Amino acid sequence: MLLVLATVAAVLATSSPAAVVLGPPQPTITGEPVVGGTLTSSDVGESTTYQWQRCDPSASACNSVDSVDSSWSDIAGASAQSYMVAPADTGFFIRVLAMSPSTAEQWVASDRVGPISGAQGAPAGVALAPEHGVQVLAEPVFGTVEVKTPGGSFQALTGLTELPVGTIFDTRGSRVRLTAATGAFGSTAPDQSVEFYAGLFKIKQSPGSGSDATAKLIGKLACGAGRPTTARAGSKGPTAVTTAKRGRKLWGSGSGGYATSGRGSTSSVRGTIWLTKDTCDGTLTKVVEGLGVEVFDRKLKKKIFLGPGEKYLARL
Repeated sequence: MLLVLATVAAVLATSSPAAVVLGPPQPTITGEPVVGGTLTSSDVGESTTYQWQRCDPSASACNSVDSVDSSWSDIAGASAQSYMVAPADTGFFIRVLAMSPSTAEQWVASDRVGPISGAQGAPAGVALAPEHGVQVLAEPVFGTVEVKTPGGSFQALTGLTELPVGTIFDTRGSRVRLTAATGAFGSTAPDQSVEFYAGLFKIKQSPGSGSDATAKLIGKLACGAGRPTTARAGSKGPTAVTTAKRGRKLWGSGSGGYATSGRGSTSSVRGTIWLTKDTCDGTLTKVVEGLGVEVFDRKLKKKIFLGPGEKYLARL
């Protein structure tokens, strides 16, 4: 009996399938591989780190399998789960690397997509252009410029891109160059370019003929009873005190049909470097150099011209 059982066990051991060793999950990419399109990586686990890469097919085979293949280069600032395809990617293949505990803390490469074709909705080779009241051209000057299109999420701006009116720009610690269109609604005649920096804003442009492209300051502004508190040490223990007022600001440099807008005023540029700052008391406009700006005080319904070294507070 014992001999029979041993024989059966031996047969089962030799006939059972070999253990299958599964590798780390491979990310997959969804989205249209065209300039202006958004590519999104699948989620391969918690605490995932991403890095988007491009490869020039004219110089190499652009194989996707090897995560350390030197023919692939990192796209600066493209480390989120989604990536907005830039004009600089035209003609290249794109892939994403993912690393998380589920990938054994090693980079795993997706299959490649592309080659990237021209602007979304336009044939390859067609130049990008602003459109009055519809879209602007945006290009990072330095730092990581984050953009959020209507209905989308923040992602890095990596090259010259067409972005719709209503896009939010985060230039806190960075700088962006914008080019709007001048003329009537739908016109693609480019205006001069302007640079905005050190602030959070939404770009607006009404369909009216000749209307300015306006950078509207956004973000939280703590005032009055809503101002945050902090603890201060004292002889009787810590006490809560109100912190300093928190403002929001934006610097601009350039000329053309552009303006900045705060809570109390709108400043139209004539060619200058200027600051717009929202405070709990109102909107401060300050001109550093250049031709100056024209400030419209909404409460007083009047215009004030500011030259170099001058400033104005439109009180609420």
